[in-house]
Amino acid sequence: MKKYLSLLSGLFLAGLTTIYAQTLSGTLNGHEYIDLGLPSGTKWATMNIGADSNNISGGYFAWGEVSTKAEYGKDVQSYNKGASALLDANIINEEGLLTSKYDAATKNWGEGWRMPSKKEFDELIENCEWEWDKERVGYNVIGKNGNSIFLPAAGNYFGSSQKEAGYGRYWCASIDESNSFRSWCLCFHSISKYMSNGSYGRYYGRPIRPVTD
Repeated sequence: MKKYLSLLSGLFLAGLTTIYAQTLSGTLNGHEYIDLGLPSGTKWATMNIGADSNNISGGYFAWGEVSTKAEYGKDVQSYNKGASALLDANIINEEGLLTSKYDAATKNWGEGWRMPSKKEFDELIENCEWEWDKERVGYNVIGKNGNSIFLPAAGNYFGSSQKEAGYGRYWCASIDESNSFRSWCLCFHSISKYMSNGSYGRYYGRPIRPVTD
């Protein structure tokens, strides 16, 4: 007992950020998800596509592409088109990316998984407590039921190198209705979190955190 109390005391004195337990709600196709008690019932994966731990970035994907690559940019992105062209090519529907072929979550993790919509990211922002974790560099996102996920601040890839390390940039499936050449993403850093179409094109490589119903 003394050894256990000493360990806790040491962690407290070191000023380490609280590590929240992840209470798993289940698995789908071998990938774990957590119920955060959200109004929609949406379940969030415990880690990004391509990661083997919730603390690491995983793979980086251009929007609408289902595999990672060595270089990201305007000349190496397949779906930097307006909404009409994307609809005509059966790449999107009214909800966003069609999951059967162009959604990296579905393609890599199987049916039942998908990229989050803007509405689902908004729900995550509005219904959860967000606590910045300076040790792991990212956010603990805690639902009202006490369950949590961790979103690492993984930045983006442009060209062949990582940009904006320490910032969160997560793709969602929804396009921006006011500018159909842009798609929404979750953006965050240590003092804020928000949804943005930003000044970024779909050709940037970004991580993806899947969801399931």
